[in-house]
Amino acid sequence: MPLVNVHLAEGRSPEHKQALMVAITEAMVNHLGAPRESVRVWISEFPSTDFMAGGELLADKQARLIAETTSVDSQPDDAIRPVTDR
Repeated sequence: MPLVNVHLAEGRSPEHKQALMVAITEAMVNHLGAPRESVRVWISEFPSTDFMAGGELLADKQARLIAETTSVDSQPDDAIRPVTDR
């Protein structure tokens, strides 16, 4: 009986999580030959404040990336385009 525990940061929709679990189940059936009814898949979610990689909380990284994207989006178009006529 294959047991698969997926750890994810909170925030995915129920539809995305279900699609992931279906895909994992199919992978176990197709690649291991496991009977579909024996495959067990569950998702353990954690808040973005409870995970750190490279010394940066996931929550801080997400906030930083949003700020960087917002900063780029608020610049005039010519400020982010490379100069090609030199």
